Amino acid sequence: MKLTKSLFLSYLESPLHMWLSVHSDTPPKPPSLYDQHTMKQGYSVEKLAKEFLQLKVATQYPAGTTLTFEATLTDGNYESRIDALVHDTVNNTYDLYEIKSSTTIHTEHKYDVTFQYLVGKATLPINKVYLVRVNSDYQRAGEIDINELFIVEDMTDHIAKKEDEVYQLRSEAWGVMRLVQEPSDEHCFNPGTCIYPDHCFPNLPDGSIYELGRASKKQYRELLNMGVELVKDIPNTFTSNYKQRLQIQSARQNQPIIDHDAIAEELSRLEYPIYFLDYETYGEALPMYDGYKPYQQAVTQFSIHVARNPESDEFEHYECLATETGDPAKHLATELRNVIGDTGSVIVWNKGFECGRNDELAVLCPDLAPQLQSINERVYDLMDVFKNGLYVDHRFHGSASIKKVLPVLCPELSYKELEIGEGTKAMLAWHEMVYGAITAEEKEQIRQNLLTYCKLDTWAMVEIWRKLI
Repeated sequence: MKLTKSLFLSYLESPLHMWLSVHSDTPPKPPSLYDQHTMKQGYSVEKLAKEFLQLKVATQYPAGTTLTFEATLTDGNYESRIDALVHDTVNNTYDLYEIKSSTTIHTEHKYDVTFQYLVGKATLPINKVYLVRVNSDYQRAGEIDINELFIVEDMTDHIAKKEDEVYQLRSEAWGVMRLVQEPSDEHCFNPGTCIYPDHCFPNLPDGSIYELGRASKKQYRELLNMGVELVKDIPNTFTSNYKQRLQIQSARQNQPIIDHDAIAEELSRLEYPIYFLDYETYGEALPMYDGYKPYQQAVTQFSIHVARNPESDEFEHYECLATETGDPAKHLATELRNVIGDTGSVIVWNKGFECGRNDELAVLCPDLAPQLQSINERVYDLMDVFKNGLYVDHRFHGSASIKKVLPVLCPELSYKELEIGEGTKAMLAWHEMVYGAITAEEKEQIRQNLLTYCKLDTWAMVEIWRKLI
């Protein structure tokens, strides 16, 4: 058996994962629906990228040049499948092209192409290695323009910096792959995304060190070497990170740590009427509508709860959900303008997301840009209370996500009983409702489920805000 590129990249993530994929009869945890969606997007990008390479790149080489897709190359114990291999028959050199559906070059990509280069140069006169990625600045106008959609990056400099390191790492990976016994001390450090949780985290206790917020692999290794398994047992001198120290203190005391004065000052800045706003969105690698960029999120739904004045306990509720095909931007932005007035604070959870969508809506709907900009200027991020350490509870598991905060502050509210209980499922359900080949009854059920989910998102903010008050 040979060490393939995928096995090598798995080794970089976790040597144990790589070893288990070769030796274990236990299959990895299956990909989530969102993971499957992401893979499907990757296949769509790859198909167009191959067309781009065939029609626009290979034709720039001398006459007689050949282009081969999915060529398999070997170098002793190592094997690699090349996305595209261009043979310049005039100069008798080869260029390697790797296709990625991302809009940036990630660290993993540098190791990826360096592995490919090392395998390739063992048997072929390799000239250049290129990475074909998606152009983040491309904006759809009519049919997808593959000339503008892709960017070709020369990876020569990256490979020069990584070559010696990858040469050593692949040798180490090969050695681990050949082990008879499981390398038990080489597990991953992320229980939430681990594909072999029973191997990496057997009998993981509540309050484990993996719940320590913003912890690094180096910190995990240090704690394991110290024999520390629980956040509450981490020594006071272990970290200088203020938020980590607060979480450890909360776990040790088994109670929240609350900066009452700071929270009061934060909330005193809010002005009535107060709008609690949440968006749901849908995005694809290949933009669906004119004016959109790759991976740009189309706003498909909003929920708004409104507190008109501090004396009233009643909250108005407004909602809007796009149910027809076509770009929903104008409809959603217009309805948003009709609900949110020119004054009053707008409360969201994770303002980077909602404000980013408003900026994009302003470009798509320039006539509504002033109102959308006004909303952004009045946004208050309720998550900041928890993210900035003003309210720390070890039961948040080191997270400031509303899904972690809500069960602690408002246990009477829950997403668990909902048919749609998280954002990625809502995203996929919306696409199925609008573009799927399903019955009218099924579409109506999805519509109701989406409205229920988004409404709970804003009501959750209302109740958390009331608890903080």
